[in-house]
Amino acid sequence: MSRRAEALGALNPQQQQQIIHDEHPRMIGVQNELLETSVSEQLSPLAGFLVRTLNRCGPLTLKALAEAVRQEPFGNPLRSSKGGGASVSGGSVNEAVKQVSSPIPLPVTAPSDIVTDAAIKEIMTRLLLHRVVQHDPSSSTYSVALGYGLFLRTLFPVVVQFFQRNFGETGVTILMVFYQLAVVPWEAALRLATERRPALGEALRHCAREMEKLGLIEFLPDKLPGQAATASPSNAGSGTRVEGPGETVAADACLQELCRLHVPNILFEMLRDAIHRHLLAERFADGSGSNGGGSVASAIVEAFTASARCRRFSERVSGFPAARPPSSASMPLRALLREVPHPEPTVTEVLNRMCRAEGDNIMSCGGGAGVDALEGPYRFRYDAAVEAMQRDCCERMVFARHGVLGVRLIKLLLQHHHMEDRMLAEEAIATLPRTREVLHAMMRDGYVRQQEVPKTSTLTDRLPKNSIFLWGCNMESDLLPTVRLQVAMALRLTITRLAMERNNGVGPGTAMPTPMNIVASATATINGDVHPTGGSYESKHAVAALESSATALMDMMLVLDFY
Repeated sequence: MSRRAEALGALNPQQQQQIIHDEHPRMIGVQNELLETSVSEQLSPLAGFLVRTLNRCGPLTLKALAEAVRQEPFGNPLRSSKGGGASVSGGSVNEAVKQVSSPIPLPVTAPSDIVTDAAIKEIMTRLLLHRVVQHDPSSSTYSVALGYGLFLRTLFPVVVQFFQRNFGETGVTILMVFYQLAVVPWEAALRLATERRPALGEALRHCAREMEKLGLIEFLPDKLPGQAATASPSNAGSGTRVEGPGETVAADACLQELCRLHVPNILFEMLRDAIHRHLLAERFADGSGSNGGGSVASAIVEAFTASARCRRFSERVSGFPAARPPSSASMPLRALLREVPHPEPTVTEVLNRMCRAEGDNIMSCGGGAGVDALEGPYRFRYDAAVEAMQRDCCERMVFARHGVLGVRLIKLLLQHHHMEDRMLAEEAIATLPRTREVLHAMMRDGYVRQQEVPKTSTLTDRLPKNSIFLWGCNMESDLLPTVRLQVAMALRLTITRLAMERNNGVGPGTAMPTPMNIVASATATINGDVHPTGGSYESKHAVAALESSATALMDMMLVLDFY
């Protein structure tokens, strides 16, 4: 273990993060399945199949991807006929390609290979625009951008919820234009939003200016992301240049500013919102007396986080959006008091609580020992705030599976690292048999581990009675990876069950206008699907319950994997 720690210490943070991702292939597999399901439902079955092929085969050129798709016999939308059998006839291919609505003009009697190449090319362009896949110009290969895909496809209902809470109906209207079109000229986006909601009118433009001011909209350079897909799979390497759909869009919009959602800034704004709504509301709700410490803590954090808005951050590995900074810019106490509209004693008391080492320690003070130690400078620690929210998510998952006693045992093990079951039972105020039962159940889940410590140095005839068995739990290696995996698996099952309930009972337009319903209705509009509008009272409640569960799991996944 020490050698591994030394080896990790010699690597830069990006390489360390890559190693952490490589150690959990099952986690990556579940996330890939989540993305494939979302892309299949929201874009097209062929798009989901292309993402699945890239996940299984790794980075591929456009020609190699087309060959891999043609040769895949299982679950291939281009091979499956209406009867469910495997077919390679041109009629089956044309039936699958009809869903693509490609702008490339093709003759009706075109061979199936040409139709397949055109469909793959059009879908890849769409996936590039929606940032589900990414292109490497040096090797001319395409790979899956897992983080961007999950955020913009699977977790998009949480983004809708954030815009609904902070910008209202106008913000959601503009957001859904970018959800459906991905990359669109700025004036065209405003025109489409106004056509969808004419009654909002000037409010839409005011909201758009506010979103642009906060950096939630990213203006692109002249070259589009989809312009990389300019070579037909069958003609790749032959020297023949075929005009792609990305170039067609660029030609039509060359005189207009193309823009898209700025994912890192949106993610940072959502982090700020989560810190205010969850972390500060729970930790500092009582405040100091009757002055309302929650509002004081929110004002303090707002003073630190306001300076980090609209700032570009470095990219992370595995195609995830840019990471937030580890801490905010420093600020002395006097400058902070000018920014926070509360009395000085109240502000200093809340600052002291936020700097306590025995608490979450979300604030750091750079002042040394002495009379001027309280003068600062102070920094808000984003990493400590995210760790605190991750601990809350882990505790909620442990509570759901093992109750109050499980949460007590986890807290004791995280605090003391290794403890014997008898001592754990005493500290948790529980009987020894019940404590052992919960510990073994949590060990099966992967939350805790057991370590044997011999009483003597003699290793011959080592019996269980000659050893002490200690229980341990580590946040980074045991608890957090297990909870991340369980949340992803639960979200995948919930989304699958929700799709089944909607197909059998209630469509998205018949329930309450929740973020999940907004995204489902927009997806149905894009794909031209018709959902059932009936449904019993029980089925409507089942859909509402599944939507609530899915939204809660998406919130947890954001905290565990993205913040």
